[in-house]
Amino acid sequence: MTLVEDYDGVRPQFMTLLLLVLSIDDYNHKKAMDMLHIQKTIELFEQSHQKKSVDLSNFKLDRVSYELEENMESLVKHDLIEQKNSNFALTPKGEKDVNLLKHQFDTTEFKKLVNAKQLLGDLSNDEILYFMYKTSSTTQEHSTELLRLERKAKSLVKSLFLKRKIDATTAAKWLDLPLADFVKKFHKKELSTKIQQELVKGYQQNADEDLAITKEFEPIDHEFDCECNNA
Repeated sequence: MTLVEDYDGVRPQFMTLLLLVLSIDDYNHKKAMDMLHIQKTIELFEQSHQKKSVDLSNFKLDRVSYELEENMESLVKHDLIEQKNSNFALTPKGEKDVNLLKHQFDTTEFKKLVNAKQLLGDLSNDEILYFMYKTSSTTQEHSTELLRLERKAKSLVKSLFLKRKIDATTAAKWLDLPLADFVKKFHKKELSTKIQQELVKGYQQNADEDLAITKEFEPIDHEFDCECNNA
């Protein structure tokens, strides 16, 4: 049997995707994920394929897979994945198996999965839902969250833009603003108090060092001046 056939109650394509996605670092170098982020990352990955390996139901939190959740539960029972609070992570046994899976998985496809996780992994729940709603309009029909999120559109779009998940053109479009008007809303970011204090501290240290060096050279300067005056 192959690796993915060794575990009862787990479909091979689900096991592969779940273990692989939890082996990847997100933008903040974290691997653990909650179920919403797992669902959305795999959904984004699936959008790049004409032939889908995961069935996604268009319901409430836009497109989700209940089979994905069931297979996750099976992987937890098989000690490949562990759950801590709302987050899931690989166990040592899962880490061992995922290394074998990486050699079997297509390199180009793995890069797509990496890109999907690094795009979505560091977003808040509202940010990830809003991003997916706006990038896939077909998911909005049965949503129970879209109207609530649209009321927060300004702050969500600003956050997505500042996190470099969308460009200025996309941000302006989502807010129904001319691009020039959107750009004007973003002034240069002010330095935090902590950074300002560190800069002042650095400047003071450099000034103190310069003063000490100057004092060391004062006798030499005085001697040189005397020699010049007596010449």
